[in-house]
Amino acid sequence: MLRLFSQFVRAASLFLLFPLGGWTYAQEANLPQGFFQDSVAPILSANCVTCHNDQRTEGGLSLSNSLSALRGGDSGESIVPGDPTASFLLEYITGDPPEMPQGGQPLSQQEIAMIRRWIASGATWPRDLKLKAQDNWWSRKALSRPPVPEIPETSQARVRTPIDAFILTQLLERGMNFSPEADSRTLVRRLYYDLIGLPPTPEEMRQWMAKLDEGEHGYQQLVEHLLASPHYGERWARHWLDVVKYADTCGYDKDKLRRNAWPYRDYVIRSFNEDKPYARFVEEQIAGDALYPGEQDGILGLGFIAAGPWDFIGHVEVPASKIDGKNARNLDRDEMVSNTLNTFCSVTIQCARCHDHKFDPYTQQHYYGIQAVFAAVDRAERPYDIDPQIEKKRLQLTDDKQSAEKQLANLQREIAAAGGKQLVELRTKIQTLRQQAKPETTVPQHGYHSHIEKTIDQVKWVQIDLGDPTEITKVVLHPCYDDYAGIGPGFGFPLRFKIEAASDAAFSDSQVMADETTEDYPNPLLASYQVEVPVTARFVRITATKLAPRQNDFIFALSELEVFDKHNKNVALNKNIQSLDSIEAPIRWRRTNLVDGLWPKSISANVSQELNQARQSLALLEKQIETPERIAQQAKFKSRINALEAQLKSLPSGKMVYAAATHFKPQGSFQPTQGIPREIHVLHRGNVTDPREEALPGTLPLPGQDAYALNLPTDHDESERRAALAQWITSRDHPLTWRSIVNRIWYYHFDQAIVGSPNDFGRMGQMPTHPELLDWLAVEFRDHDQSFKHLHRLIVTSSVYRQSSRHHEAYDAKDSSNQFLWRMNRRRLEAEEIRDSILSVSGKLDKTMGGPGFFVFKLEKEAHSPHYEYHKFDPRDPATHRRSIYRFIVRSQPDPYMTTLDCADSSQSTPKRSETLTALQALSMLNNPFQLVMAESFAERLEQQAVTLPEQVELGVQLTLGRAPTDFEREKFAEFAQEHGLANLCRVLFNQSEFLYLD
Repeated sequence: MLRLFSQFVRAASLFLLFPLGGWTYAQEANLPQGFFQDSVAPILSANCVTCHNDQRTEGGLSLSNSLSALRGGDSGESIVPGDPTASFLLEYITGDPPEMPQGGQPLSQQEIAMIRRWIASGATWPRDLKLKAQDNWWSRKALSRPPVPEIPETSQARVRTPIDAFILTQLLERGMNFSPEADSRTLVRRLYYDLIGLPPTPEEMRQWMAKLDEGEHGYQQLVEHLLASPHYGERWARHWLDVVKYADTCGYDKDKLRRNAWPYRDYVIRSFNEDKPYARFVEEQIAGDALYPGEQDGILGLGFIAAGPWDFIGHVEVPASKIDGKNARNLDRDEMVSNTLNTFCSVTIQCARCHDHKFDPYTQQHYYGIQAVFAAVDRAERPYDIDPQIEKKRLQLTDDKQSAEKQLANLQREIAAAGGKQLVELRTKIQTLRQQAKPETTVPQHGYHSHIEKTIDQVKWVQIDLGDPTEITKVVLHPCYDDYAGIGPGFGFPLRFKIEAASDAAFSDSQVMADETTEDYPNPLLASYQVEVPVTARFVRITATKLAPRQNDFIFALSELEVFDKHNKNVALNKNIQSLDSIEAPIRWRRTNLVDGLWPKSISANVSQELNQARQSLALLEKQIETPERIAQQAKFKSRINALEAQLKSLPSGKMVYAAATHFKPQGSFQPTQGIPREIHVLHRGNVTDPREEALPGTLPLPGQDAYALNLPTDHDESERRAALAQWITSRDHPLTWRSIVNRIWYYHFDQAIVGSPNDFGRMGQMPTHPELLDWLAVEFRDHDQSFKHLHRLIVTSSVYRQSSRHHEAYDAKDSSNQFLWRMNRRRLEAEEIRDSILSVSGKLDKTMGGPGFFVFKLEKEAHSPHYEYHKFDPRDPATHRRSIYRFIVRSQPDPYMTTLDCADSSQSTPKRSETLTALQALSMLNNPFQLVMAESFAERLEQQAVTLPEQVELGVQLTLGRAPTDFEREKFAEFAQEHGLANLCRVLFNQSEFLYLD
């Protein structure tokens, strides 16, 4: 009660002291005028207002204006004018460690002192001054090239590239220096693994060690040799595929195969080998079809959008109208959005799917605006062509066909509109009556069914052989009924037909019993058609001259054919049937069903009569609406569409790639958008059942600019959205893009990133250890043709890269994690490097590049839910002895051997791989069938290339370690081989730490 009273008194006193121009409380006499505006407001705007504003009151506190700031927060009064010790704000920013700014750098002592002084002086805050968040986060600041630090003359000898100057400056400031340069063997091995991911052969090791010993020129020669190797692309594509979640199956429950995912993998390999400019590389992967039409890589690059997991059941088996279907599609777009922003910008935008980002200046509106960019695309197979001219022709024909289809649709809408209300009422009535027209009894033997035709005017016939000439008095035709997919009664009954009788099967003396070939005969539903014309004949034939329409094709079908003699007996029962063709799909459809005495029996006569009348009225009205001019126009458009379809079919079909697509073959509930974007709404708390305002395609805000709205024309093509997003990402002044990619490259060379959270450059990520170096590298990379190979040269020719990894007691005490790079980091080879190295030294490595991935499992039950049986795989199969990047990667059941060795999890982005040390690894390296088979092959190679056991030991160590064995190793290895066999020695050689670790 006392606390409430004191708060009331304080609030009242503040109100009384609030003049029109501002307010003050025990204002300090010597506080400079404008102190708050000049000194305090920038601190609050830069560090606090992002999360504490009128729209986003984290902790119940807003620091946007004076009134809201003094209301306090959930924990009490954040600012108590005149009393810093009672102000919770100071507690939050001065703790150890400080709680605020959350996810950001602590305020400096000078900044804290300014806030303390301001509160003590009365917390003057002009009434009309409202603070806005100032985004001064390091990663979003404008990018500029910092000057290269000047190095003392005594240390300049170690500076080979500007990179060295940046690293050495921080080392010298901390009383440290570079470690000595590694020996030539270590450097050769390090370069081989870093740049191509394979071990040097003994011959290569000797050649390049000699070159390195000659001087700097030899080192540079080795770098250029490796960068020119086709294996360079294989090595660096593996890093990229880790980040983008590439795999060859869909994941989720059924984990279906993606037989054509591999062209994207090969595209990435080729792009690295060609040293494709990074902006082009990015643009091809987001909107290559729009920005580079007609070019092969413009389609192949779109495999990026489709690289991640995909829910087969949620898309194919669950309709989009159901909640599970909506969730599946929402999560699918979320995966596209997060993969794009995580990969290219290191932004965790996925945090804003359910609420505004807690730490970065991104709202749900921003997030769903990017979802809208991908609103028309799905993951599916789409064609691409080797010849760019063919693809250009295909695109042009496709555009022309879509234009003609659009014109035809507009004309049909015009025709429909001309009929007005009467047309709508008649069609509705017919639909209702069709639903009522159900037979009293049905039979599973539906009847006779011809082959399906694409055109209506194909002639079909079916005939009966009565066995002997018979006096025929009546012929009766019974229509079919099929309840599949709502087809209903009268299915397949021809629009025009005739009934003939003859004495021979060729109908040379044909007698026409009924002729309905001049006008369309009304569909009889289940009403029988009968004709009574006395004739004597052995054969009776029904000929359809105008077939019955289905949805997109035409057929001829009858349920039963009855022929009566003068005794009123059905003489057709079970007689021999012939026809031009038949689909023969028992039990439903076959020729013999036509004379089995079974057909669906009767529907309401009133319904049948009313339906026929409605159809006749509709036909009359449609004749009035479809004027000769409109009929001619329709025919023109249809002819144009058919001609364009024929031209498209005549083109080479091309190959297929699993990629982002808008046109593909429908599969269950998975229907293509045909390029029409879905309507995207901001989802309250991410709930698909609670959509709010519509989201318009856009990007993210950056300092100096608001969220970039994609101001596209109303009738824009969906790919223009993706093109705009791609160009925003690759803009020269986009600070995140260029910082993100150079940080990744740095990490893969040093096993330590400048920013330790490569996918998150936001406030919850890590701060850069060398921010000036990061910016220098980003600008250098951007302005030097965005060349990866140029960046590699800068890094691997530097002194910091060439350091030894030896321990230094004093430096370790100052920087035990080596974040300032006073030595080179040791690292274990990655899973693929281990497997490829074992294949290489055993002489089994197949260096064939590209193409479909190889299986290291037996595939079972592919049609439903595939089973990937790794224990049934034979590691002797030479088809599997290719580099590991060509391995067929399964999401739900990953390869146990590779997983044990810390292979990337393809279901999530893996910018940094784990490096564990487990007993399972030791067991796998000793006993896995692959290890055993390769050890045998390695032993065979040693026996073929060396005669004596000492020579074999010598060669085995040279192949695995790139050096000669020591005397101790010679002795012990030879003893082991004599006792346990050469193959078991090879198992030991594979398990040497010096083989499995760099440095």
